[in-house]
Order: sequence, then C-alpha cells, then structure tokens
Amino acid sequence: LMFTAKVKQQHYGGAGANIAYGLGLLGVKPILFSSVGKDFKPDFHKHLKSHGVDVRVHTENKNWTATFYGMSDDAREQIGVWQPNAHEMLDTVSITDTIDKKTLKNVSVALVHGKPSIPLKHMSDIRKILGKNVTIIFDPGQNMALYSKDIFEKCLALSDIYIVNDFELKQSLTILKCEVKDIFKFGVKAIVETKGEDGSVIYESESETSIPARKAKRVVETTGAGDAYRAGLIYGLLEGLDLPSACRIGSYLGSKNVETLGGQAYSVTKKEL
Repeated sequence: LMFTAKVKQQHYGGAGANIAYGLGLLGVKPILFSSVGKDFKPDFHKHLKSHGVDVRVHTENKNWTATFYGMSDDAREQIGVWQPNAHEMLDTVSITDTIDKKTLKNVSVALVHGKPSIPLKHMSDIRKILGKNVTIIFDPGQNMALYSKDIFEKCLALSDIYIVNDFELKQSLTILKCEVKDIFKFGVKAIVETKGEDGSVIYESESETSIPARKAKRVVETTGAGDAYRAGLIYGLLEGLDLPSACRIGSYLGSKNVETLGGQAYSVTKKEL
C-alpha cells in the first residue's frame, strides 16, 4: 500500500514541549522534564530555551528523540505513526535526576503525560515531595488503551484534575467500568473534557460547566490544539483563576494553535488574554 504526499514538513512537537512552549510565550517559567535522544541538541533545545522553557531532560545518547509521522488529507483527517525512541526510557529515570528538590518546591502545577508507568511513577514522586502544595493534572492522552483498571485508578487517586478529549473519556469509562460521576470516588477533584470546535466541559462532583470554543480566524491544522489548551489551563491556574476561567484561556490558546501549522508556531501575549 502506498500513498503519495504532496509536501514534507518538519515541526517541533511533543505534548510536553508543546505545553511548555505555550506557557513560555506567556512569561511563565515552565520546566520541561522528559527523556530525549542524541538529536535533541542543539536545535530543539535551543528553540525551547529561546521561548522561555527551562529544559531539564534526561538524554539517551544512543537513541533518537521521539518522533511522530503524520499524514493529513484535504479534510485534515490524519493517519500517523508514533515512534517513542528515547521517550521509552522516561519511566526508568527519576524526576530528581534533572530537577533538584529546591526547584521542585517552587512548582505549584504539574501535568504528567504518557504510557501507564510514566504518570504512575512521576506523579507518585511529585506527590511525595510536594504533598498537597501542588495541583497535579493527569493526562493519559493517546496512551489510553495501554492502561489497566488498577493502574488507572491509582493515577486518578494521585491527581487533582483529569484531562482528556471526548473520545478518550469514553475509552476511560470502558476501562474503569463506570460513568463520569463515578470517577470522583477515586479522589480526583475535576474532569476536563475537550471537544474541539464544540468547546469543552468541566465535570465536578456536584456540577457540570460548559466552556465555549473560540472560533478560529482560519483552520490550518489541528495538531497540538489540545496541548495549547492545556498550556492555557495551567496558565490560568498559576494566575489564581477558577477552573472555568482557566479553561476559557485554554480554549483561546487552542484556537490560536489551529490557525498555524505545527504545535509550536502560534504566538500569544498576556495583553491579548
């Protein structure tokens, strides 16, 4: 089977890097913890640092940085191949290997993403070091199918906010064998469901809040929109806003992202917000 593609383009990406990029644009000092390969320096590293990201990565010198190969049609539907490479090693290193405890003490919001063993390990470590002084956001993303019911429940118990898109939420309900309202029994305080152009929904134990999507001036490409949303959400929490207000900022950044090609090409300022 062969496809003919018109154009090849290469962009900076990755959930963690995309989120850190958005926060860096807004003057926050995000710390990016991940596992990268021998090709990360100097180009990708330099790019992130130039946008205000404190890069604290573990480097696998015999491997390559994670790569996603995506092919999109004219309707922006996409088929892709995820190649984790050095990212596979992230559950074998400790967050304190690259981030000292003094720096960690200043962290008030942490988002953890990845295959089951990654959030379970690093959310546990963050919670042990910071206790209740940190808001932990659990973001399983496209790794959802790899989670067992047991590990899923443990990750939810370690987190304060659970964020997923509409498809991933349905997947998680199947894994947990429950309804949305039952997820709160595992200890998480809020669920944020993103629904693309249909906005997002915040579920809390006693309430449900709809957040409208901001209409993009043009839709160029949707890859990374969810990560931009997360950057806006985190920024709002750091500014002391309530969750609906933070999610509205997320909606704004998500729409800015789809107006450009790639997950780290849009621009935004505090003045706009």
